[in-house]
Amino acid sequence: MLRSMYAGISGMKNFQTKLDVIGNNIANVNTAGFKKGRVTFQDMMSQMTHGAQAPTVGINGNLIRGGVNPAQVGLGSQLGSIDNIHTQGFRQTTNNPLDFALEGDGMFVLATDLVPGDLQNSNVAYTRAGNFYLDEDGRIVNPQGLYLMGFTKVESNATQYNAKDANGNEISITTVNGETTVQYVDSNGEVVTETGVTVTDNGTTRTYTLPSDGTTITLDGTSVVSITGGSGTVDFDAPADYTTSNIPVDSINTTGQVGTIQIPENAQSFSIQANGIVNYVDENGNTRIAGQIALANFSNPAGLQKAGSNLFLNSTNAGYTGLIFPESEGASIVSGALEMSNVDLSEEFTEMITAQRGFQANTRIITTSDEILQELVNLKR
Repeated sequence: MLRSMYAGISGMKNFQTKLDVIGNNIANVNTAGFKKGRVTFQDMMSQMTHGAQAPTVGINGNLIRGGVNPAQVGLGSQLGSIDNIHTQGFRQTTNNPLDFALEGDGMFVLATDLVPGDLQNSNVAYTRAGNFYLDEDGRIVNPQGLYLMGFTKVESNATQYNAKDANGNEISITTVNGETTVQYVDSNGEVVTETGVTVTDNGTTRTYTLPSDGTTITLDGTSVVSITGGSGTVDFDAPADYTTSNIPVDSINTTGQVGTIQIPENAQSFSIQANGIVNYVDENGNTRIAGQIALANFSNPAGLQKAGSNLFLNSTNAGYTGLIFPESEGASIVSGALEMSNVDLSEEFTEMITAQRGFQANTRIITTSDEILQELVNLKR
């Protein structure tokens, strides 16, 4: 049989596979977080007719004959690879606070069958599709009910002292994790918040020194004892009683512990920052943290395995490097938007035409080879 016929058959099979991939790309042109595929071909093993020959040189160094290149007949083509192209998709604004678009590298981490404190032994998948929802318990999940994983929070309390200035405006002194902030209304009626306040505690009184003008505020156990120095930007009424309150203050666990992100049922509202921190306002009007969305980083995202439902699974060639914090270490998160498919229709239609013509050309090879074989059969007549 003619080698050209088998070469044509191999070409038809490869272009059929390419058309399958192109059809899948076009079908998912509006699928959030979809990453398009690409097919590459390779030539098959070539049959050697004669090998290469080196130039021939005589004993005296004179040239006798030049070199000869090898002569080979190719036996067709074969499938080289089917690649996943992880380029950035277009961003579509939805104004839904639970729609997240990633700008940069990284993948959302989803899990089921959770093992507390042990993500590796849970069923984990990854995605770029950012359409999430709240379940009955207030946890953030994807459309299939997989939990969105994030870094857990640490709850603590801050001590706040509240008093009145000479004009009846509120003054607050707040200390969180050793950092003191003073908020007051200046002589121009503007609310000023000063950080980096120096605190001196002698056991009986506490003195707070404002960095802006050196004003010192001294408190004893129940009242503001004195206000001294400064340039008059703060007009306190001293002595005056103050009240003490404890304000809940949340922070992200720096040990990297991960878990689900849950928004309480009594939350008045919630929002998601670019760094992945999920904030909510509790029933008392305090801003709290529910957690911080975790991202998975891969050195070779093309090595991830597609699992359907916009999910990817880790593989031995994906190069998983661990969980990272959004914005500071990986992609930033845009709330109220979705990353759409990275499929370009004009490119796909062009590739479809090329694949169609390539398929037709290979059928012509088979037809021509068949005609030649028919001529050989007819020699017997």
